[in-house]
Amino acid sequence: MSTMENDVKDFDIAVLGCGLMGSALARALSASGHSVAAWNRSPAKAQALAASGITPFAELAEAVERSRLVLACTSTYETTRSALRQIDNWTGTTLINVGSGTPDQVESMAAWADERNVPYLDGAILCYPDQLGTPAGAVLFSGPAQTWHAHQNLLDSLGRALHVSSHVRGACIVDGAMTGGFYISSLAAYVEAATFALGQGLTAADLAAATQIFLDLLGNKTAEVAREIEAGQHETDQATISVFAAGARMCVATMQEAGHHARMIEAATRSLTAAEEAGLGDLGFSAQTRTAATVPQSPTQSNSSLFLTDSL
Repeated sequence: MSTMENDVKDFDIAVLGCGLMGSALARALSASGHSVAAWNRSPAKAQALAASGITPFAELAEAVERSRLVLACTSTYETTRSALRQIDNWTGTTLINVGSGTPDQVESMAAWADERNVPYLDGAILCYPDQLGTPAGAVLFSGPAQTWHAHQNLLDSLGRALHVSSHVRGACIVDGAMTGGFYISSLAAYVEAATFALGQGLTAADLAAATQIFLDLLGNKTAEVAREIEAGQHETDQATISVFAAGARMCVATMQEAGHHARMIEAATRSLTAAEEAGLGDLGFSAQTRTAATVPQSPTQSNSSLFLTDSL
């Protein structure tokens, strides 16, 4: 490998893409005492960061060549590659991309970097821009452990920086599963539930204590569910799928009678019903994993740690 991690550079990091998230990344890194360069297709956005101690560059090649680490935060993997195609000299520079994409796009980006002998990490931001640089800031990274360790101290400045896997797809998989499959769905379900409850005359204050109880329950249950899916063991003496399904159907009927669509709980009910129809009604909630995929999984099949070789 021709890239040398310890080459002297003028900047600790260059941030490529100065939208809301990119600007927040640059500011958080600068506030932590790092020397930060910035580049954007529209130069004014990079120049606006100068007041935060960040050096704007009009020429991307110069920003890259003078920085030890390049953090790309553009709209897609293709826009990142398109911008970086002009770069010939990557000596002493590592690339990280935190744009949104699919696992296959991550693989393609990693291959693109490997062809140019560029050390590469992939990343996923699991927080809002104003949380970066605080304990609430969460950014996942995946890729070679050696590359991660070379930059861990700097990346820790973003908040909770976690290396989730040596497999480059890892951060993207967690992002898709947890942001899309869990957080957005859970928040949408809460909007649905709160709309119903407030429409029945309760107040936000009335919901607060009960909401915390269920958040605590959810936190404990999710850890249990993940272990059960990994082990392929779904027996329970607490509450079966059929019990959950009966309760879910009652909730759907109650909400719809009050004039609500109940889309989220209705979708959950369909999933529970599919599991019942597959003969899983006497097992625990986690047994829905066997009907969750297009190709049904066997009782002992586990896919939860397919790529995530390092623990969260």
